[in-house]
Amino acid sequence: MGTSGSFGGGRPMVPSWVGEPAPEPAAPPTEPPPDGTDGAPDDGQAPDGPPQAPTPPAPYPPIVPPAPGQSFRGAKTDMSSGTRSGSGDRIRRGAGKFVSTAGGGRATARQMGSSRAVAGGIAGLASAISQSGPTEALRRFNLEGLAGAPAEEVFVALTDALCPPGGTIDEALARHALLETIAALAAEGLGNFDELSQDDLQEVFIGVVARSIEGKILNEVGTNAIKLAEDTAAVERAQRMLHTFVVGCVRDRFQAAGDTLSTLDTSQIDQYVTDLYAASLELMQTLREAE
Repeated sequence: MGTSGSFGGGRPMVPSWVGEPAPEPAAPPTEPPPDGTDGAPDDGQAPDGPPQAPTPPAPYPPIVPPAPGQSFRGAKTDMSSGTRSGSGDRIRRGAGKFVSTAGGGRATARQMGSSRAVAGGIAGLASAISQSGPTEALRRFNLEGLAGAPAEEVFVALTDALCPPGGTIDEALARHALLETIAALAAEGLGNFDELSQDDLQEVFIGVVARSIEGKILNEVGTNAIKLAEDTAAVERAQRMLHTFVVGCVRDRFQAAGDTLSTLDTSQIDQYVTDLYAASLELMQTLREAE
């Protein structure tokens, strides 16, 4: 099992996926409820009956200002330009500038504690399933009765266990990333939870890491910049290009590490996840600087 050294160093070559056209979305984004909530009950109680299949969360996370001393003007300029012109290069450059301005990959990763915790929870779940099976893996969350249920229902329940509704902006971004990942994978058909392969769980993990990074960028840089475009198609295209870039960087660093979730030791998961976030963000910064 590798830790920080597994992710390598130096100046990586530009991966082949950079510059590829963004894939078409499986379904159009949903509009957030008019009252600005996520549709959950406001009394803190779970709804009656079994968990429901997820729906895609609102496409824009809540907005917070940059930290003191940080100005993302350059990143916002590139995001706005890329949205208007359809330039993937400008979208990627804006994302890389964000990482640079935020202090680099490791500093940015440290700001994402809740997202790292949720990704670590998925990694730990995958490791536990490989060692003791789905029922025992879910027992730690008191969800062992859902082992044979549809996978999306189980992951909705896991979302509440790993990151309950409410809380800080960082927690909201982490919850959004997991729900959005499950909604995207459910559209392709996940089957029952106890039938999931390690490859399936790996896709959930990579999706959570990538979408939480996207959420961080959109929250602090891209939401206003991208939403300035009057053309809805341009907004959707910009978001797809950002997703393609970020998930490509995460997948590249995950594969370069050479580890699988099933082989991770419980005591090393937190460090592994932190290193993956840092390495993915650093690759985004490096590719921007290489242009």
